[in-house]
Amino acid sequence: MRRSLSIFLFALNLPVLAAGLPAADEAAKLALAAYRAAAESGEPTAQFKLGWLYAHGEWVQQDLSEARRWYTLAARQGETSAQFNLALLLLAAKPGTPEAQEGLAWLKQAAEGGLARAQLKLSELLEAGQYLPADLPAAIAWLKRAADGGDPAAQNNLGLRLLAGHGVERDTTAGLAWLLRAAEAEYTTAQTNLGLVYMDGLHGVAVDPVAAVRWFGRAAEKGDTLAQYRLGLALDKGLGVARDAAAARRWLEMAAQGGERAAATYLGLAYEAGSFGPPDAATAAQWYRRAAEAGDALAANNLGVLLREGRGLAQELTEARQWFERAAQAGELNAWYNLGLMHEQGESGPRDEAAALEAYQRAAEGGLPKAQGRLGWLLYKQGRYAEALKWLTRAAEGGDAAAQNNLGVMYEQGKGVAKDYAQAARWYRKAAEAGERNAQNNLGVLLRDGIGVRKDLAEAIEWFKRAAAQGHVKAQLNLAQLYEKLSGKR
Repeated sequence: MRRSLSIFLFALNLPVLAAGLPAADEAAKLALAAYRAAAESGEPTAQFKLGWLYAHGEWVQQDLSEARRWYTLAARQGETSAQFNLALLLLAAKPGTPEAQEGLAWLKQAAEGGLARAQLKLSELLEAGQYLPADLPAAIAWLKRAADGGDPAAQNNLGLRLLAGHGVERDTTAGLAWLLRAAEAEYTTAQTNLGLVYMDGLHGVAVDPVAAVRWFGRAAEKGDTLAQYRLGLALDKGLGVARDAAAARRWLEMAAQGGERAAATYLGLAYEAGSFGPPDAATAAQWYRRAAEAGDALAANNLGVLLREGRGLAQELTEARQWFERAAQAGELNAWYNLGLMHEQGESGPRDEAAALEAYQRAAEGGLPKAQGRLGWLLYKQGRYAEALKWLTRAAEGGDAAAQNNLGVMYEQGKGVAKDYAQAARWYRKAAEAGERNAQNNLGVLLRDGIGVRKDLAEAIEWFKRAAAQGHVKAQLNLAQLYEKLSGKR
């Protein structure tokens, strides 16, 4: 008996381990052979598995024709997973082709057979109008069937629809319930969505940073980069959790390295501002570059600023301008403003006031106060006072201190507007209180001379001192002359 058993094992060429089991590679070969034997005997589950192996190139060389053949054999026997996978293969064809029509037929059959994944896919096609005429009510009906069937992606999507009232009657309670079902089933996207809903108070849901951090944490641990980014923000800002800069940086860097460009931009901002220690423009530039190369417009602009100013890396005006141009074309208003400065000051090319005006105009029309102010001042210098008044007023009302000072200049000089010293003083004061040194000096002059305001030498001195401390030469002179006058030497 022992002799015959040894001969039998040798004939199968089966390597024997200590436990009497085949090695991993040999087990794979045996599994493939067994699946093939069962499939050729007509067993649908084996036929589906063999189709999957050919589709994915697992244990065999990838062969979509073979995958399609085995999926078809299983699908004809009612194997819904095979019907679904076969449908996906066929739907790679152009809409309206015989292959695509056959794919739709198999998809519908799988959906009618109760396969939640197929129901969700059919819902998506109906909503998008792909391969089928768009039909939102039918799409939602299939989505509900998929959600009821336990598909977490469908549960997530249905939850979001109910929260937003998109195609269905808005129902916050039911929407949250569906999201929770998907999240508790460890569907990462639903966990991240719950975090967003609770952190941002979306769709009228009460803000709950503690719950948000909990869900972000669960999704972040599974590698979701958006969750990692938002968890990093929460840790950096102390939202729903004690502030922890080290943990924040770790999650933000993980998200950025995983491709979450907003995380890379935030890291650039944090390093530039010194949120993780002393300001570090060099490291900020590295993160800005990563995000900018991935298409983030804010990062592209900020990288341009560092290059223009030579902070954290060597000054490179040509490259700075290139990043500003990329960011501007992507709609970043600050980049249009920075392009305007480069044109106006002749950086990386000849001075071009017309190009500067055009760039400032783009940012100004987008609502950027500092661009409105700069545009207004250039127009003022060109004698286009009515246009200048419009833009300077918008910028001043938007809080731009330089524009507030320049608007004060217009009222004081009476150019483009009736001379009004009281208005000039009002705008000078707003700008002066914001730290604008020209306005501090100008307000000091009005207070010294009692023009538009009650004469007040003590307050005038204070404003001259503030401007002088910022290196304003005229204020230094005005302060010296006023002190000399008060000394009685003049």
